[in-house]
Amino acid sequence: MVGVQVKHNSRLADLINYKLRVITQDGRVYIGILLAFDKHMNVVLSDCVEERVLKKQIDDIKNKGSVDRDNLKVEKRVLGLVILRGEQILSTVVEDKPLLSKAERLVVDSKQQKQLAKERNKRKKNTTTNGGKVAKSNSKDVKPNERTTQQPVRKFQPPPGFKRK
Repeated sequence: MVGVQVKHNSRLADLINYKLRVITQDGRVYIGILLAFDKHMNVVLSDCVEERVLKKQIDDIKNKGSVDRDNLKVEKRVLGLVILRGEQILSTVVEDKPLLSKAERLVVDSKQQKQLAKERNKRKKNTTTNGGKVAKSNSKDVKPNERTTQQPVRKFQPPPGFKRK
């Protein structure tokens, strides 16, 4: 939480790809990279880790009235991709800036798009290498489907109860 500069008037949309700490009503803390959000403040976090203080320790703290940070144990779980309901979120805190700058992300994105386009072109070339003809299978045990046999085409039949004027 050191050295992250965020404008005071920034919105959640400005924090996409930032690492956030989200605190929920039940006291759990979720730390992950913000991928998306909506009007209800439902939040999607990737590479998410959940941290929580055990109930037994919370009760001990309430009884003693003082917090001993050395004895405080935080249980951590790695969750991965998480959707948090906006109704449960108390606050969000910026933990860290994105790993890549916007320019670097655009470069990576364009490389991925080019790679996908190459793969699509390879697939298209593989299907049209026979001059547009479908290759026959090598198995001799293939039985023709009943639907492939020629059936006479019938004229349109009106539904039952339909009367022509």
